Amino acid sequence: MRGAGSITCTISSPAQPDGKPRTRPFDFQQQLFNQSHADIPRFIERIRALTDSYDGIFTVAEVGGKDAEREMKLFTSGEARLNSAYGFDFLYARQLTPAVVARALNQWPDAPDIGWPSWAFENHDAPRALSRWCAPDQREAFARLKVTLLAALRGNIIIYQGEELGLTQVEIPFEQLQDPEAIANWPLTLARDGARTPLPWQAQSEQGGFTASSAPWLPLGEENMARAVDRQDNDPASLLNLTRTLLALRHQIPALRNGTCEVVLADEARLVLRRTSGSEVVLAVFNISAAEIGWPDGLGTTGTPIFAVGGAEPGRLPAFGAVLIRESN
Repeated sequence: MRGAGSITCTISSPAQPDGKPRTRPFDFQQQLFNQSHADIPRFIERIRALTDSYDGIFTVAEVGGKDAEREMKLFTSGEARLNSAYGFDFLYARQLTPAVVARALNQWPDAPDIGWPSWAFENHDAPRALSRWCAPDQREAFARLKVTLLAALRGNIIIYQGEELGLTQVEIPFEQLQDPEAIANWPLTLARDGARTPLPWQAQSEQGGFTASSAPWLPLGEENMARAVDRQDNDPASLLNLTRTLLALRHQIPALRNGTCEVVLADEARLVLRRTSGSEVVLAVFNISAAEIGWPDGLGTTGTPIFAVGGAEPGRLPAFGAVLIRESN
């Protein structure tokens, strides 16, 4: 009791009943009173009304939990709620496969009252994609395939800092950890610090040109120093400039920017997407494997290639190859 006539009451979520081993305090509870409240959509509508009173504001929902897919759509439904929802489909995927991509895209069809998705392959909470999805000797080719795929997805695409350089996960020793969760649960919880390292700007400068006054809060990693901005900025063949080219291409081509998306094929290694806007059609064909594979049966080869990586071309899909082909509708 605090003062005359006032009562303070705390409602706690009950403990998980299964007794499974866990490391995070959050995971020991059933999230009954601190997540997924029924009034959240009403609150979101108040937020959207406020942001719409300003020019150029775009809102994105970040939704976790067991009911994330339903709530992502609920929180972005119609024109009075958030503009988009941030998908976690790729962030913790152990492999990038055609099935993973197809499943993510099929959850967000171009249908009435279905919101607009946002996609990321990396972020500050997940291990670097190049360290999760391919072997060290495949990283250069895989990075080019990966950014081409990201640029071909329907929805907003989000590039995490350093992803455009091809940065990999840095091993951070315990004594240099900054992540409170990883420190508290060492060695049971994967430290997120390995994906939070500073951006290397200058390969030959101390601390990568990130700071000149003192050591940064985390080491940059020797491997990532070789991928510094100054090594890639003036190299037309670099991953940095490849990423810039793809972003410009996506901006120029309505079918890639906001067209519909059909998953034409998603087998063990091949992925084919058809992006359509009006009379413009772009086929995006990928080989997400380390071996050359045959061109998909029944898929034409007469369109105009507008972008390719890994030596791919209409009729040929080398290892980690991808090609974007403009067709007529």
